[in-house]
Amino acid sequence: MFMLLNNTGMRFDFITELLGLQGFSVYHAIIKENILHLYLEREELPICPQCGSIFSGEIKDTYEQCVEDLSVFGKRCYIIFDKVRFDCQCSYAGNELIPWLCPYARYTIRFTKWIYAFCKRMAGIDVARIFGISKHAVYRLDKAGIEEELSQQEPIKPSMLSIDEISRKKGHRYATIISAPRERKIVEVIKDRKKAGLNAFFKTKGKVWCSRILIVTMDAWKAFRTSVSEFCQNAAICFDHFHLAQHFSKAIDKIRNHEAHKASKKDKEVYVGKRWLLLRKPENLDEDQKKELNSLLDLNKNIARVYILRDEFREIFYGFSVRSRLIRLANWMKKCSTLHLKPLTDFVKMIRRQLPYVKNSLRNNVSNGFAEGLNNKIRVIQRMAYGYKDFDYLRLKIIQQFNFRSIKSLFDP
Repeated sequence: MFMLLNNTGMRFDFITELLGLQGFSVYHAIIKENILHLYLEREELPICPQCGSIFSGEIKDTYEQCVEDLSVFGKRCYIIFDKVRFDCQCSYAGNELIPWLCPYARYTIRFTKWIYAFCKRMAGIDVARIFGISKHAVYRLDKAGIEEELSQQEPIKPSMLSIDEISRKKGHRYATIISAPRERKIVEVIKDRKKAGLNAFFKTKGKVWCSRILIVTMDAWKAFRTSVSEFCQNAAICFDHFHLAQHFSKAIDKIRNHEAHKASKKDKEVYVGKRWLLLRKPENLDEDQKKELNSLLDLNKNIARVYILRDEFREIFYGFSVRSRLIRLANWMKKCSTLHLKPLTDFVKMIRRQLPYVKNSLRNNVSNGFAEGLNNKIRVIQRMAYGYKDFDYLRLKIIQQFNFRSIKSLFDP
């Protein structure tokens, strides 16, 4: 069923003012079921998108265009108008500039801003269902919105970087996250964790930018270390103690398994299921868990000694001065050597191989904690979209969620 409205039945001045479509006015409207069509007529001469001048010459041709605007009163709204093509004196040949319309898109700028705002907090597939457009159109509009907002951001000039990797696909496919912990922002997301990708990033930033970097925290991945050493020559490379603690936890579990194999059949049950009790902080254990842990420590002296070393290892990084932290590390490694347990000895050897970088971490009292904390949020971003086939889009979404924290109301000027 059609409802036809024209200037004889009502005036469209109010609708024209409400829409704010520069250079055009509404002269006709048709409502069919849940769709509203608004017809526009031109009030101003076309504008050249290249030189910005008003074109008053001979128009090459015109064609009718239909674009979608925001829905109104539960009805989808489409705007229909004549668009012109012309040859300007500035050598431009093509379509006119329409300020309220996205170039090469069938949506108004107002419509795309709402799509972008929804995509900041919702999955793209859900936004597509709400607005009744394809998910590919939503992804395209969201990506364009992020790129536009990214271009308006002030450049990040950090003195400290954190480098970490995160799995982006199954099959050991990783991305490298470069962040600025002090500014609490993402600097870049690189498609892999190879040296070539990091080198390209530092080359793009330039020598002056790289010379400002004084501290870089990372894990023991060689590609990170060699690239930073080459480009950020003023930076102290600091190995993250969270990764060291992770390796130490594996050493503790190997010792537990080894001791369990040597135990009698009667005592084997005491070792079963105690892995997390050994690795968890004592203050996080309830009374029953503490009893189970104490029964294991009373039964095996080697595990009890390693458990004490585990607490002392944590205390290394909480020393009140640089000297105290370095002394604690040296004393701790000596204690480990006296136990003659192979997993523990291998762990100490690993620390000795990386000792300059571990000491840098103690001297500067830094860790990769901020970068590690990013991983959980990045995984949520990936799960919301059920994964990203387009890495560039994933990169932009990560930067958006961490760097564009201030979300303005759509009604703000």
